[in-house]
Amino acid sequence: MPGLLYEADIRQTHQSNASSTTTASNLQTNPGNAKPYHGSSSAAVYAMTVPGPRQLVVFENQLLEFCRDYNSPHAAHVAAVAKQYLHNQPACWRLLYTKYNVSYIRSNRSYPSYADVFDGVSLAQDNATTAPSCHLHFKTRHRASMDIPNALLATTSPDANLRKQAEDALNQAVNENAGQLMVTLSQALAAEDFPTPGRQQAGLFLKNILDAKDYALQELKIQQWYSLADDVRNAIKQYALSSLKAQDAIAAHTAAQVVAKIGSIDVPQKQWPDLLRILVENVTSGTDSVKHASLETLGYLCEGLDEDSLEASESNQILTAIVDGIRKENPDKIRLSAVVALRNSLEFVNENFSRDAERTHIMTVVCEATQCTDVQVRVRAFECIATIASLYYEYLGEYMSVLCDLTFKAVQADQAEVGLQSLEFWSSICDVELEFIEEGRYGDPAVAAANLKRYVETVLPALVPMLLNTLTQQEEDQFEDDTWNLSMAGATTLTLAAQVVEDAIVAPVMQFVTTNIQSANWHQKEAAIMAFGSILDGPHQQTIQPIVENAMPVLITCMNDPNALVRDTTAWTIGRICEIHGVVMARCLGPLMQLIVAGLDQESKVAAHMCYAIHYIFQSFSELDEGTTPLDPYFGHVFDKCLMTCQLSSEENIRVSAFEALGMMIQHGSSNATPHILSRLTSILEHLEGNIEKHKANPAYGQEFYGLYTCACDVLVVVIQRVDHDIRPFADRIMQCLLNIFSTGHTTAGEEAFLATGALAGAIESDFKKYMTQFYPVLIAGLSNVQEHAVCASAVGVVGDICRALGADVNVYIPEIVNQLLVILRFPNLNRTVKPPVIAVFGDIGLAIEGEFEPYFQHVVEMLLQAAQACVAVQVDDEDAVEYLNQLRESILEAFTGILQGLSSHNKGPLMVPALQGIGQFLALLSAETNRSDSVTTTAAGLIGDIASILGVQAKLLLKEQFIQSLLLDTSRIDDDQAQSVASWAKQVGFVLLSCCKEWTAAAHVVVGGSGGGRNGGCYSNSIAVLLPLLDAPVL
Repeated sequence: MPGLLYEADIRQTHQSNASSTTTASNLQTNPGNAKPYHGSSSAAVYAMTVPGPRQLVVFENQLLEFCRDYNSPHAAHVAAVAKQYLHNQPACWRLLYTKYNVSYIRSNRSYPSYADVFDGVSLAQDNATTAPSCHLHFKTRHRASMDIPNALLATTSPDANLRKQAEDALNQAVNENAGQLMVTLSQALAAEDFPTPGRQQAGLFLKNILDAKDYALQELKIQQWYSLADDVRNAIKQYALSSLKAQDAIAAHTAAQVVAKIGSIDVPQKQWPDLLRILVENVTSGTDSVKHASLETLGYLCEGLDEDSLEASESNQILTAIVDGIRKENPDKIRLSAVVALRNSLEFVNENFSRDAERTHIMTVVCEATQCTDVQVRVRAFECIATIASLYYEYLGEYMSVLCDLTFKAVQADQAEVGLQSLEFWSSICDVELEFIEEGRYGDPAVAAANLKRYVETVLPALVPMLLNTLTQQEEDQFEDDTWNLSMAGATTLTLAAQVVEDAIVAPVMQFVTTNIQSANWHQKEAAIMAFGSILDGPHQQTIQPIVENAMPVLITCMNDPNALVRDTTAWTIGRICEIHGVVMARCLGPLMQLIVAGLDQESKVAAHMCYAIHYIFQSFSELDEGTTPLDPYFGHVFDKCLMTCQLSSEENIRVSAFEALGMMIQHGSSNATPHILSRLTSILEHLEGNIEKHKANPAYGQEFYGLYTCACDVLVVVIQRVDHDIRPFADRIMQCLLNIFSTGHTTAGEEAFLATGALAGAIESDFKKYMTQFYPVLIAGLSNVQEHAVCASAVGVVGDICRALGADVNVYIPEIVNQLLVILRFPNLNRTVKPPVIAVFGDIGLAIEGEFEPYFQHVVEMLLQAAQACVAVQVDDEDAVEYLNQLRESILEAFTGILQGLSSHNKGPLMVPALQGIGQFLALLSAETNRSDSVTTTAAGLIGDIASILGVQAKLLLKEQFIQSLLLDTSRIDDDQAQSVASWAKQVGFVLLSCCKEWTAAAHVVVGGSGGGRNGGCYSNSIAVLLPLLDAPVL
């Protein structure tokens, strides 16, 4: 993931991610006479508290929220990134904030703020307010604007008004003449007599003109870059390249980012052929400061390039320079920048690793770097080794003896941050071996067996004692401060090792647990409990479950330990038991429930783990034949205690955990629990209403309420879904609360409120009509909010819910809704996850308003056919892309199905006849698609059946096509009752039609039901019963 794996130590404030639309014809160059200087710089180091191993899911959720907010294409890979950076979250957030040009975050986000990430340090290096003469003479045409040099300096001013004026001047300059401004910025970066803050800001602004977080916007900026005249681009590149030799270390560091950004655009397009040669020469023969800046450039460049961007000769050039920089003869600062660059280049050097001599040379210099006297070089070197383990596992055999020795010694004797990276090496080995084990189970066993080297199993006798020893190295204040440390890293690696070696982990770990779990030394006791909790997932159930049953009484007593960390780890372990071995709890439910209720009154971390236990014990019991009935005696007491925790806790993390546990109890509680849930709904609503009133009285303190609104909406959704029509007496109060939440304008709360509104509409059906006057403007506002794609998608979902609830009564609102849906699909930067629900909802609209859909038919069907053509014309191999395309295909089929069924009820089905050719082309391409999902196949069969039953002989030519029979045959082979029923029905309808070839009667249009695979769930047997007499055909 090139976009997420490079740490940028830039401190970025008050920046603008400007874009422009310029052409070569209106650009001027102003090269000036700026002279570059030489200097050196060391990377700034920042620190921030990071969560422990039990909070991995929190870090993943933060990354996912960030990716969604900034439309990152890496949203699908957050689990891998979270695991890699869990030990060093500040680095992850710094690179993300730098990559996506973030200088603030939106309200009520779970991920850290800009100030947290960069420690509140300003970019300003001095208080200069005027620029000395440096041959920079560009002014914007607006008479109130300042010139560019002073604007650059003013962007670092503590005066917000001055900063705003400066940013406006720079943005205006971009819009008026981007090329001239970029030349001026590159001159400022290179100017020896320009103050450091101005040079830095010039470079950062120049980089941001070329950089964007959004893929589509980045492509646009690349086009704008190439629209500049060649001499303009060459001047910018030369000034930036010369700035690598600046004496000012900050300027040289900033220049490295600028050159790398331009290189990430030009190198793949072969537009800067001498860049790599120049950088290699700088590294091999330049001064130390030039070597450092050039290696930084290579590191940033590799971070910004896609994996297939470089040819073998180019990656060889980069690797040559980097390996030369790592040599032990170089100063530590150069070695550090070289090791960092190597880390980022490893994805490009697979050919080099395939050759023995080159691979051994690389491994030798990296292993030598692990012995450097500079601790940061050692840290980065072990980070390289961990990455090599992930990328080139198959080549590690001949080096494993040395790597074991290096990593074990680092964990046991080196500084903690070096030991952490050494443990990361073993975690990476475990990850790779787990992938091969999964491949053996669910993929190709022969390939998995050939690739799996079983390094973890081989070193297990030495690895387990080393890991167990790390567990005893807790920090004294670890309960209050979750800073990542050796004990946490060791627990994570032990957890992975247990999954790899399974039963083999049990004996050595349980010997340690048995010896230490009753120890008077809290370090030993907590380590024993942590070790036990870490091996719960991996060994076979018949091996570990008896041990778990015997351990429960001991763990229950440990919850009374005077040490908070011991209680915390015990609560976490009990939660994991409930998650992984929940059915074991059946024999000790009474003591466990008492323990959970008491634990909710302990420290917030302990209480959160108790909520975790509630969550998973109800989930585990719901999977049993008898369901959650054994939990009935405890339901009311636990539910009320959990609800009290939701309402009284002032800490958001415990409140969120309690709400989630409450939701799981509502969702999975037995039928006997429904009266209790309904009896507490009044209390839930009173608490929500009270907080809404407090918020209205103190609107400036909205952040204190948004999290509560989100959680409350989640609970309302599961309550409504559970009690269904019985929610009617509470509907007015619920809807008023939701309207108040919508009025706050908060994104996440609004998204959840839309989901609750849709659930309410589905439950009370036509009674929802009375709320439409107030809700309709909210709905349109949600549909218009395409920038917040999650809110927009939730609003689209509510459109479908309302259509199903109101039926034909929704028609009065449909014109504006349809128009807005089409506007959404035309939005150029629409998040792709919104498209499938938008397309599918046209089917809901068609079913609801039936024949009244005719005014929208032409525009909507044209759009559907265009979408159909687009989503079968693309061939992809990526799993995420395949899944998305299948969602899109299914939504198109559902839309056609709903529209056709709706029109047929008013005898307007023949409106679809002109579209049959396009539908046929779509179905033909789907029949040949190898990545077609079962749900797409089933939905296609349902549409085929509807076409046959509704359009009759008008569809005869389409139904005779071989691809129709192929799709129906594929559907009949799906191991699913509904799919086989749909296939059988569609075949019978088509067979009867093609056998008789008689004129279709109007009566058939009226009486024929839906497909069973369509969105209204018709009955195929009734359809056949009516059709056969009409066609006067025997059943064959």
